[in-house]
Amino acid sequence: MSSAAKTSLHPALREAGAAPDAKREPKRIRRSAGEARRLILDAAEERLATQGPEGIRLQDIARDVGISHPAILHHFESREGLVKALIARTSDQLRDKMLAALKSDDTTSEANELIGNVFEALSDRGTARLLSWMLLTGRAANSGASSSLMTEIADELHQRRSDAAAKTGASAPDREDTLFMAMLTVNAAFGDAIIGRYLAEEAGLDHEGVNRFRLWFAKLLRDHVDGPETKR
Repeated sequence: MSSAAKTSLHPALREAGAAPDAKREPKRIRRSAGEARRLILDAAEERLATQGPEGIRLQDIARDVGISHPAILHHFESREGLVKALIARTSDQLRDKMLAALKSDDTTSEANELIGNVFEALSDRGTARLLSWMLLTGRAANSGASSSLMTEIADELHQRRSDAAAKTGASAPDREDTLFMAMLTVNAAFGDAIIGRYLAEEAGLDHEGVNRFRLWFAKLLRDHVDGPETKR
């Protein structure tokens, strides 16, 4: 390095013998409270999906977002507070997506979209692993997640089935049967999240194979509602 270049460095860098492009902490940006919470939850969700519950570490998330560790504590009070907020948000997103799919006029793709939303929210993002951990450790009861999720989904699905039956003159569906369909879907997504990858590998299924399984499962539910397809 030339003497001119050396003298152009900040004195602290010259004294430490550091290079001009030494790694520095990312510049923190002032954000609104709502935006900061959203970005923190986004970062936590990303780490959950890639690393599981153990990946939710406040110091790492603070670095991802470009804020301080105390700033996360300001918004969520603790790691457990952040986890509860993440569960509550995911629960709301899952409910909204599933209800939107059920309210769609496209009955052919309805089951596919419904299954896809459930598996994406619970399995692909790692939420089911986090929920399972919270249930096993007794944390789920105070998570803030919607306790009426299954009821809302079952009610909407049952209304959909009842309307379809009325149009064709068929017998009204059984409410418990509809509830069991919703429970089966969520149970399948939880199983996929916890042991699905291992089972797929054992069965020789790649990513596309797993997607085919999900489509097969959606068709299974459609056939249960409408009867097996004979002509299409």
